[in-house]
Amino acid sequence: MIMALVGVLALVFLLFWIMKKFNARVSLSDSKNMKILERINLGPDKMLLLVSVCGKCMVLGVTTNHTEKICDLEQTEEELMQRPEGGNPSFGESFKTVLGDMLNKKK
Repeated sequence: MIMALVGVLALVFLLFWIMKKFNARVSLSDSKNMKILERINLGPDKMLLLVSVCGKCMVLGVTTNHTEKICDLEQTEEELMQRPEGGNPSFGESFKTVLGDMLNKKK
């Protein structure tokens, strides 16, 4: 009975892994003019999207009931995707910056 349980669990994990690999290659659309560049989840069913439409970038706020354009960006898709050598700061660097700002405000 234990071997059957182990076999079923192995099958579930195998199917999960196959679906994960398969879904990573599936694109919902083949649009060349519209792309979602980045996505940030803000909470359950709430997110911010960085979208490129015909090379023009904008930030959208999306919930289950509503989608709203927050702002247009002056940078093009190519400019946004080129990151400086340092890239994004690490969590530690960001934490030090925020902590330093908080301590300076209290003084």
